[in-house]
Amino acid sequence: MNVINKRLYTTSNSISILFNSVLFNHQGICRNSSRGLTTKQQQHQINMNETQKKDLIENFRDIKSKVDAASSAGKRDVTLVAVSKTKPAEMIKVLYKEAGHRHFGENYIQELITKSEELGDELGDVKWHFIGSIQSNKAKMLASVKNLYVVETIERVEIVDKLAKAWNRDYALNVMVQVNTSNEESKSGCKPDQQLIDIVQHITQSPLCKDKIHFLGLMTIGDPDASADQPDFKCLVQCKEMVSQKLNIPLDSIQLSMGMSHDFEQAIEFGSTSVRVGSAIFGERNYSKK
Repeated sequence: MNVINKRLYTTSNSISILFNSVLFNHQGICRNSSRGLTTKQQQHQINMNETQKKDLIENFRDIKSKVDAASSAGKRDVTLVAVSKTKPAEMIKVLYKEAGHRHFGENYIQELITKSEELGDELGDVKWHFIGSIQSNKAKMLASVKNLYVVETIERVEIVDKLAKAWNRDYALNVMVQVNTSNEESKSGCKPDQQLIDIVQHITQSPLCKDKIHFLGLMTIGDPDASADQPDFKCLVQCKEMVSQKLNIPLDSIQLSMGMSHDFEQAIEFGSTSVRVGSAIFGERNYSKK
């Protein structure tokens, strides 16, 4: 067991002792086995001890150093998004205040809303990345999130339009188009063909999106069992080039969000500018009692 995995194992076990009665469902609702507490009520009662904080920060710094080394080798800036889904707000607060981190990712709209409300005043310049599926009837809720930095999972024009109609701030909302680079039916995302071009064209040229929605780039979820040549990452790079050529968008302005805990270093080698790392920082998640 290498040093990072050993530390992750220790962190996961030590933190699970503290949070073993806390359970998040897919909507981010936190429940206690003996008392029906809401997320906010439960989060107020959670306090990490100094050892748990130290382990969490060391996990983060180990990953951050690897991201920095890979980005330096690739001569590009890479954003590390700490994916905090199902994890208590206290852990986000520790990384924000004690490690200086700002970019956090959430998969469930209700959980993101709850955490952003809980932490909003304390974490004034946090940057929330939404990286989960979006139902059209939840777009308005998502657009209401304070400090929402980017929605990375656009796959339909319908969602873009609903976000544009709901967005009422004096700056545009960043969005990324999710591409199903492996063509798996179980994965979300548009096809890496004309469908992608049509969505990006709508974002960049539709009057409805003007001053409301800003095209930031492309996102994909790579196959965890991918071969060394990483076909999914290669495909997204090719999509970036295709979008740039067909829509006359500067190539360097198109960001790529690809790479997770198991493959973020390889993703950076292939051109990623944003990696989404969760369990390697926060420890494994427990979905067994949803």
